[in-house]
Amino acid sequence: LRTFWAVLVALLVTIPAASGVFAVAAFSSSARLIDSIIRWWARSIVRGAGIELHGERLETLDPKKRYILVANHYSYYDIPCILATVPQPIRFMAKVSLFKIPLFGWSLARAGFIPVDRKNRRTAVKSFDQAGQRIRAGNTIVIFPEEGRSRERTMRPFQRGAFLLAIRTGLEIVPMAIDGTYDVFPVGAKRIRPGRVTIKAGTPIPTEDITVREKEKLAEEARGQIEAMLFGTSSR
Repeated sequence: LRTFWAVLVALLVTIPAASGVFAVAAFSSSARLIDSIIRWWARSIVRGAGIELHGERLETLDPKKRYILVANHYSYYDIPCILATVPQPIRFMAKVSLFKIPLFGWSLARAGFIPVDRKNRRTAVKSFDQAGQRIRAGNTIVIFPEEGRSRERTMRPFQRGAFLLAIRTGLEIVPMAIDGTYDVFPVGAKRIRPGRVTIKAGTPIPTEDITVREKEKLAEEARGQIEAMLFGTSSR
């Protein structure tokens, strides 16, 4: 019953939300109204799934600053949970197939979300250029450096695109731990299980004086923080 209700809610809120974003974005992709619609959509999706959502240490994010948030990735619910919790004008880098969905995909593009096809290196590089443009437009960018959902609680290897982007833009990286979505709806699950999800913000990592050669160090520090928030320890 919960799974049926979650799907029904998703359908009922996605159509008007996508339509609203599509209409507003015709005038401005950075409009506050778009962010309000996105946050309403995300909170509705989260409530529909029976998720008890909490945030920890979000006060470390300065409302006047923009960041590159890097997070672990367990579930389709990771994105709405972050959008519903983090008080920033957020845009995601999302797989290109989502942008092919009628209306929903069109609204993603109009709102400034960034399609990425990681199988095509040339277009992937272009996507990171677009992410830089979104940052300059005043958005915080969220990237899953695992480049896909993990089928286990342990994280997959981190790719370096997010950290190269941070070095190029000079923005601080904030590691984000998404704790609980693995139990709610992991990869391959058929049913949604209501539960508690906590979004935890780590300590911002400055990048202004970091060179490209040090991108591995950035990735290791971010991964270490996420592991510590998820499991109480770091493997690094």
